[in-house]
Amino acid sequence: MLFDGYLICADCDGTLTDTEGRLSKENAHAIRYFQKQGGRFTLATGRFANHLENFADQMEINAPMISLNGTLLYDTKRQTVLKEWKMAKRVCIPIVEYVVAHWPNVRELWMNCGLEDGIPFFPGQMDWHSFAEKLPEQWYKLVMIQEADVTMALQADLRARFGKEFHFDSSWPNGLEMQSCLSGKGVAVQWLKDYYQGAVHTTVCIGDAENDLNMLSCADISYAVANATKSAKRVADRLTVGNNEDALAHVIAELEAEIREKGK
Repeated sequence: MLFDGYLICADCDGTLTDTEGRLSKENAHAIRYFQKQGGRFTLATGRFANHLENFADQMEINAPMISLNGTLLYDTKRQTVLKEWKMAKRVCIPIVEYVVAHWPNVRELWMNCGLEDGIPFFPGQMDWHSFAEKLPEQWYKLVMIQEADVTMALQADLRARFGKEFHFDSSWPNGLEMQSCLSGKGVAVQWLKDYYQGAVHTTVCIGDAENDLNMLSCADISYAVANATKSAKRVADRLTVGNNEDALAHVIAELEAEIREKGK
């Protein structure tokens, strides 16, 4: 079939879905067509695996879902964890304590420790030490929420102090996410390619933000949407239309045209 051996990994917010978080009919149709032609399609997102339920009546994925920025690979059909890249609480706590002590403008911290929903901490409203004692011993990622004009300075500070062990990526203006340097969407994409043992010969990754960079870097073919950050556009092999213009449908159509041209 036309797309045998192809695996598409698409970021969700700002890439697959429009600015209102909706999946267009054109993108949904393109996904179904791609799958019928032998392709494997999945999401590579910062969200929890249960986010897929929002699109259950429009699409299905037929490869494990890359969730929580590539710290979790989840088989949604069997509802099982295939692979996870977690951080120990003991190494995360000093970073949280540093943020709470030196960055009062960070108004929320969310510990993503389980498969669904984060655990929130609100500085100034809660006692950190008693709160920390009750947290699980392993975390997928830490999310910090603050005003947009604080994010870049916070990111620069944390990267300078803790960047050897952790990624600090911003995928929206008010958020900064921390995860292990051993994890990432790109790490998960490579794991999937190995998992399929040669059945996947071409990985196609599509994204728009900092948390997509390592995925775009490791793909056989990578696309940045027109609304992507400058850094994503620099890393990607190709540029496609924006997320409000059915970007995934355009990508699949372009891939089909190239495959048919090679087959002539």
